Amino acid sequence: MIYTGDSYTVIQEDVFAFATDKMLMRKVKSRKYKKQKLILLLVAIVLGFGCIIRSFNTYMEPQLQAIAKQHTGFAINNIVKEVLADIEYDTNALFKINRTTGGDISSIEYDSYKLNQLLYSALNTIDKSLLAAQDGKKDPTTKDVFYEDGVLYEVPAGYLSHIFFLYDKGPKIRVRMRMLNDVTGEIKTESKPYGINNTMIKISLVVRVNAQVITFLSTSELETRTEIPLVVQVVNGQVPDFTPYSSSSGK
Repeated sequence: MIYTGDSYTVIQEDVFAFATDKMLMRKVKSRKYKKQKLILLLVAIVLGFGCIIRSFNTYMEPQLQAIAKQHTGFAINNIVKEVLADIEYDTNALFKINRTTGGDISSIEYDSYKLNQLLYSALNTIDKSLLAAQDGKKDPTTKDVFYEDGVLYEVPAGYLSHIFFLYDKGPKIRVRMRMLNDVTGEIKTESKPYGINNTMIKISLVVRVNAQVITFLSTSELETRTEIPLVVQVVNGQVPDFTPYSSSSGK
């Protein structure tokens, strides 16, 4: 069979067009394959990350929250004690001991007005100090910054693994707190026999704080109770019969 010049040219063009179409189809298939691989890889990464988060929440998050609550409680108690140490008050003005002609204790009178003043002053001061501490600001009473940037504690991620050589390894998980409401408290009085023919008089400030413990994955609530002795005094004489002072405050 003899091909003329025109026929041969047409056949060459057809062959070239066919080859070009085939190459284009291969490129399209290759792109689709790469796209599918990328999608599968992304799905695998998301599923893997989800499994890690689920595992962390199941096994490590309870441990992290326990540690966070513990150190938040320590922080609150330390701030309360530090602030109260700077509050000035006259211990002898808070109560009065009445005695019989024989020198025995007949009664103990507590100055309700001064105790209430001390209670409200202490609670307001503690409230302001805790708000400053949660924001990493300077304390209005001590003029110190208790916690830089409001970070109470940093837990190394390796600590949660319970593997000895990983205890201080890994990224630091920051623990913060947020006050949920105003600080509350009350004045507590107590007198009891102490030794032979002596009475111990004790006046304490009970402070309650509700706070939110915050880590990077979860939050939880914490209620702390701190009892600070304001007066502890031993006097000679038996414990009298009297109604002790008591006062509580929502602020």
